[in-house]
Amino acid sequence: MKILQIIQKPQLRGAEIFACQLSVELKGLEHAVNVLYLFGNENQKLEYNLNFQALLATQSKRFWDFKAYKKLAHIVEKGNYDIVQANAGDTLKYAAISKRLYNWKAQLVFRNANKMSAFIQSKPHLWLNQFFLSQMDYAISVSENCRQDLIQIYPKAKDISLTGTIGTFNFDHLNAIKRSSENKVWINVGSFVKEKNHGFLLEIFAEYLKDNQENELWLIGDGKLRTELEEQAKNLGIQQNVKFLGYQNNAVEYIKAADIMVMPSKIEGLPGVILEALSCGVPVIASNVGGIPEVVHNEQNGYVIEEFDKPSYISKIKKVLNDQKLTEKMSQNARKLIQEEFLMPKIAKRFESIYKEIIA
Repeated sequence: MKILQIIQKPQLRGAEIFACQLSVELKGLEHAVNVLYLFGNENQKLEYNLNFQALLATQSKRFWDFKAYKKLAHIVEKGNYDIVQANAGDTLKYAAISKRLYNWKAQLVFRNANKMSAFIQSKPHLWLNQFFLSQMDYAISVSENCRQDLIQIYPKAKDISLTGTIGTFNFDHLNAIKRSSENKVWINVGSFVKEKNHGFLLEIFAEYLKDNQENELWLIGDGKLRTELEEQAKNLGIQQNVKFLGYQNNAVEYIKAADIMVMPSKIEGLPGVILEALSCGVPVIASNVGGIPEVVHNEQNGYVIEEFDKPSYISKIKKVLNDQKLTEKMSQNARKLIQEEFLMPKIAKRFESIYKEIIA
């Protein structure tokens, strides 16, 4: 098959990382795979052994970027692709409008990586998203929760969609970074945007520190809220225990060094970093949103917290960090789950099978 993966931009965020990892695996299965990014210049690339191409679209004109729509159609037709997969962000928008205007024949697959309804703020916004969805040939949702949400928005998706989760790898070959102290380490990986709820995480950590000083919080990521979050950490008096580490190419090495991952997000699809943590045997404490409960199982490999209240998080975090026997059990269960269900080669073969059914 000839497959074109469309991503938002060359950035180390979940949708882009998974699209690239999937593309590498599909290449290994002897398919021709290229990656097109909407925004960014031609010199920007991600560190994967893939053929990248820049659409050179203009994000501020995304609803009337006719030059880019035409260029996308030309790329699809010239490449004679069987599958064009839109991977979150504005990718479906561009692909849907381009396909509608130029009637290209490749099958348009939407990889639904989040709970769409959480981002729809008005009736016109809903209608616009329904139009974009009407142009797709198939949808692959990151979790069943997200698939059901998609069906609520666009009922016709019920017959042209399924759940196709993300995957991860075995990281036994990687070494954890060296820790500078004996403190217990919490880790959170994600962009500093309101959906990730970092402010609430800082409040949880500050409350926990009152009785447990020998803890530190590692925040891997960056974004528009960083300055605000750094100021919040200072105001809470916890700045010495919180490390703002920015984006890290070797984030897994930090995850391996942590004792626990804490992810109190307000909105999620299924974060790849949670699978990475489980693969490393790191227990996860996370909010009950999106597909998280489909991989984080209470008492088995972590805890899913129903409400956004600090005592609920603190009690479960304390339980994991203070019970070595429980932690060891969770670590073993986490690794077992990944080995059996979520390794990337297995996930890639599932996507390959779906693609073949779509074009049959």
